[in-house]
Amino acid sequence: MTLKQAGVTIHGVFTLSETFYDIIFKNMEPVFACPGGAMLNSSVSLGRAGIPVSFISEFARDRIGDNIHGFLTDNNVSTDHLCRYEGKSPLALAFLDDRKEASYEFYEEMTQRHLQVNCPSFSRNDILMFGSVISLEEGARRKVEEILDAARKACSTILYDPNVRTSRIRSAEMIRMSINKNISASDIVRCSEEDMRSAYGCKGPDEAYDLIRENGCSYLIYTSGSAGVFLRTPDLSKYYAIPSIRTVSNIGAGDSFNAGIAYMLHMENIRLLENVSESMWDRIIETAVWFASEVCMRNENYISWDFARNLKKQRFDRNYHTT
Repeated sequence: MTLKQAGVTIHGVFTLSETFYDIIFKNMEPVFACPGGAMLNSSVSLGRAGIPVSFISEFARDRIGDNIHGFLTDNNVSTDHLCRYEGKSPLALAFLDDRKEASYEFYEEMTQRHLQVNCPSFSRNDILMFGSVISLEEGARRKVEEILDAARKACSTILYDPNVRTSRIRSAEMIRMSINKNISASDIVRCSEEDMRSAYGCKGPDEAYDLIRENGCSYLIYTSGSAGVFLRTPDLSKYYAIPSIRTVSNIGAGDSFNAGIAYMLHMENIRLLENVSESMWDRIIETAVWFASEVCMRNENYISWDFARNLKKQRFDRNYHTT
């Protein structure tokens, strides 16, 4: 991805997933609504943090779609790779339980996504994050594979989050082939315990790591909710505890965890994962947890503007004192 600012080419992040408009319920009462979808949430967190980001997705030419489009623009997310179709934009109803965890019901007109967008022009300095429903559905697979192939040929860094929604799976066997292909195309897999249990029956991070290595990926970041984060690389096997927080909603937490990873990869100019030190992996995971914790304490699915401003200030202060 290349964005032009004052004649300078700036590389950044592409994100790819479906789009929904989220309506959140507590005790069967609607309490909040906002644009959503796995990588839309990641994109907004990155846009607020000042990272050049472009969202690849599709939604309708209706009032909801206009709201989503305007929201992306207002949050510094490029809309150059969006498809707007005739019809109604999809809705996701999220029902929070007593633990602030969500179950979902989806309402959409389209039975198949087609993702009629132009393939971006990638470079080796770009990052592509993708996953969730759109990366598995038959109608979108050709375009998804075209985008993945282009990113791989350009040697961009690819991060995959399966983000499997159990309520949308008719047969785990039917989607495993697509998930396996997505893993094999990726440099990093960031998955949840629920993802790997739902799709493969994996019982922990080591079983999950064996599976992704069998499919050609060597880097796994495995999240297990409040139980912590597990990092597996060819050289490291490490556990990270999660700080105790007051959770308002866990919607978007994993998506902003992904944004925290991409933020660090971009800001530290990391291109070769085999050169990443243990201390840098510690900083990457710490930042991702920080992003996710911020979102858990809010109704919105993304980091707040205040959090983003503090992030930039801390970055400036650190750079100032080390120069």
